[in-house]
Amino acid sequence: MSDQQRQMDLPWIISLPPKVPFFTGRRDLIQCIDERFHSSDVMNQGMAVIIGIGGVGKSCLALHYAHSNVKRYNIIAWLNAENEISLQNDLVKLGQRIVDAISDPTRSIPPTLNTLKTLIEQYQKTPTIRHDLTSDSLKRQSRNTQLLERIIEVVQDILDQQLIGTWLLIYDNVHSVKMVNIYIPAMRNGHILLTSRHRSWDDVIEMDIFDRQTSIEFLQQVLAIRRGDNDDDDRKQYDDCNSIADMLGDLPLALTQAAQYIKRKKISIATYVNQFKRLYQILWQQEAPSASYKQYLSEKDDQCVIVEQTVETTWQIAISQISRINPIASDLSTIAAYLSPNNINRELLVQLGVEMLHVSENDVEIALNVLHDYCLMTWNGNCYTIHRLLQLVIRHKYQDTGVDDVIMEKLFQYYNNILQYDRSNIERTLANAALIEHFEIAKSYFNINYKHNDQVHTTTTTTDNNDLDCYIVNSILLNIGQIHYHLANLEKAKDCVNEVITNVSPTNDCQNDQFIHQKGKYQFSQAIKLKGKIIMEMNDYDLALQHFHRALNLEQQSKNDDNISPVDVGKSLQLIGRANCRKGNFEISRQYLQQAIQLQIQHLGESHWHVSKTYLWLGRVASKNGNLKQALDYANKALKIKQELLGDSSLEVAMIYETIGNICRENYKYKDALKYFEDAIQFYKEHLGENALKVADGLHSIGRIYRQIKDFDQAMSCGMTVLSIKQKQLGPNHVSLAYTFDELGLIYMAKKDYDNANDHLSKSLQIKIKQLGEQHINVAYTLDKIGLLHKANKNYSQAMESFNQSLEIKKKQLSESHASVAYTYHQIGVIYKEQGDFINSLNYLQMALKNKIDNFGSDHVQASYTLHEIGKLYKSIGDYQEAIKFLQKAHDIKVKQLGQDHIRAIDSMTEMNLIREKMKKVKVTIV
Repeated sequence: MSDQQRQMDLPWIISLPPKVPFFTGRRDLIQCIDERFHSSDVMNQGMAVIIGIGGVGKSCLALHYAHSNVKRYNIIAWLNAENEISLQNDLVKLGQRIVDAISDPTRSIPPTLNTLKTLIEQYQKTPTIRHDLTSDSLKRQSRNTQLLERIIEVVQDILDQQLIGTWLLIYDNVHSVKMVNIYIPAMRNGHILLTSRHRSWDDVIEMDIFDRQTSIEFLQQVLAIRRGDNDDDDRKQYDDCNSIADMLGDLPLALTQAAQYIKRKKISIATYVNQFKRLYQILWQQEAPSASYKQYLSEKDDQCVIVEQTVETTWQIAISQISRINPIASDLSTIAAYLSPNNINRELLVQLGVEMLHVSENDVEIALNVLHDYCLMTWNGNCYTIHRLLQLVIRHKYQDTGVDDVIMEKLFQYYNNILQYDRSNIERTLANAALIEHFEIAKSYFNINYKHNDQVHTTTTTTDNNDLDCYIVNSILLNIGQIHYHLANLEKAKDCVNEVITNVSPTNDCQNDQFIHQKGKYQFSQAIKLKGKIIMEMNDYDLALQHFHRALNLEQQSKNDDNISPVDVGKSLQLIGRANCRKGNFEISRQYLQQAIQLQIQHLGESHWHVSKTYLWLGRVASKNGNLKQALDYANKALKIKQELLGDSSLEVAMIYETIGNICRENYKYKDALKYFEDAIQFYKEHLGENALKVADGLHSIGRIYRQIKDFDQAMSCGMTVLSIKQKQLGPNHVSLAYTFDELGLIYMAKKDYDNANDHLSKSLQIKIKQLGEQHINVAYTLDKIGLLHKANKNYSQAMESFNQSLEIKKKQLSESHASVAYTYHQIGVIYKEQGDFINSLNYLQMALKNKIDNFGSDHVQASYTLHEIGKLYKSIGDYQEAIKFLQKAHDIKVKQLGQDHIRAIDSMTEMNLIREKMKKVKVTIV
């Protein structure tokens, strides 16, 4: 062979698989490889190590780099480094290719090359070994490996001495770092590219799954999807690609398999998605990418089997390797297969490993390191992640073996113990709430594999050896519902309780208690009560009361049920009292709360948190009735119990400070109210952070007080801080922001900045209508405020329109006798007075007064406001005697409830003095 012919044969390609079709993205990684090869600033110059999970495209990247840079090298060799047998085999192939290339009898060759030629000739005379090189199963039949090892040694010398020019060796799928290091040339006169799932290398290039856009571009290339003239069709195709990428977790190998299957079967992406959900294991096992290359599954030390690379086989190989290296790591990966693939806390894995595998924490830590080192799980500095398709492979492996039953049962027991709302430690509750997404994954697997359409849901209370106990699933759902409720995630809380209600109703007749299984009645009553609490937070008090009364009836009918106790009955009575208080039925509320507290003290004792909560509600009722002394007495009893149970540094104690602050504010004890709110806020800042929503709630209350005492600058400062916190935590359109816009609107109104007031109240109304609906009671409250704004601007027709809209909603949602209706009656009466329509004015003011007396009593300060307005009405009519009579009644109540020096008491006295002065002038004129 001449030098010219030899040059034309370059580069010498050894075992390099075909070029990767449709290679997409990865430009940054290609640049990283070049930097490792050519930069003097990196460790191991001339060597690049690509690591990542199976199927992420490490080998494809190496192939693409080799084919793209083929003109740079004299030799490019692809070496399968999955195990020692395959690596030795490929290195011998490299030696054979070198010998073939230099076989020119007319030329002398260097001694090292001549030695290699002699060894290869001897090697080719060994039939068993020669046979091994052509078979689909490599098998070390000869125990004398000296010849093999000598050939490899000489090949390495040739590479080190640069006898054949520049070279690129690609060690693919390296499993053992220790093993492969023996076969890497000592002198870096060429370039070495390794792919591995193992992290035990210096200065690695870590390869991740595709980003979503790259996944979509890849699918569009492979499936030849081109933009057309119809934007809707283009959007549909884009969305279909997005759906399959999401389903397959952006894993390149899975996307490749899917695209090949779609092309071969000539089906749509949507059809593949539907088939995958039912037949994913068949699709994975049978559909290998068309450009796949051989992979070696090492089952024994002396044999390895060649397989096609698919998602299933790729990860089965990895799991098999891990199980031999560290069985605990293999078991831990099985547990992780039933968790959420993202945000897996290290502490959670340690706890589950210790509890479920009965090993030490140190054993689990070592196992986690192994899983991380082999890229089966990834540690990002805060938590672990595991690819969802790997989870699917593991779950499929153990499905119907009984292993999944054991894991699911133990996981559910763990979640049931941990996922509790801990009122004594809100930080722990918030931390444990992160487990909810892991429970949801396990529950979805449970629903798919253990619930059937025809299965009666009463399995929630009865189990056998083959079925997991659904009862514990319902218990966890109730616990999670409580957590969501206390964290104000009402929709999520409602989803939990609705699922429990459906589960325990075998005929799905959730409205008929007689169809509920006896053992399910406790969970049903708990779910009904929690749903009522959620509905109550949405201000639908009548519907909430229906749920509470239904739970109470069920509990009273099930007195012989071991699960239902008098304490549960007491809780239902308390909830009925709470709903009536919020509805404005204060006497009915007091009666139910008194029944509740008697039952609770009898069965729980005086110092129980249930008792504390009922005392607190009795305090609220007393406050609404204007009995400040009794209200504070009840509230302080509640505070004392909570302090005894939880200590001063407790969220529950801080929340009682807020309640006492509200009681003081409602009774115009502003100085005391400010102190309680400030104490609560200080606690929230220390324990929940400066930007916690509880901090915003406390500042909102303080802002209201500053507005009421006319310190508008302080009020505005509080309002803006509240708005900033809520926007950060909740986003721009959360309904909670509407309440802040309401308050800011009132502050601007008090400052006579009517344009800003209108802007903020309009924002509030828009959010409430969008989030709650036009007929929601909270819409009515904002309409009242808009009515006040129009009244202040003397736009009486617009003010009347707003108040009438509010009145219509209140009568529909709350009933005509609700205390809130009195407020709107009062404002309509005032507008009629300003318009000179004294008959209608007196009619509405009298309706407002009757409503207030019925709800609050004749001595309540709320009644005094309407009495004061009726007095002013009679003054406008000119009936001064009647005016003074009503104003005097108003003044007496204000002095009694607020004190003689209160601004409102002074207002009534000032009005009476003005009338008396006017009466004197009238008398003088007559004389």
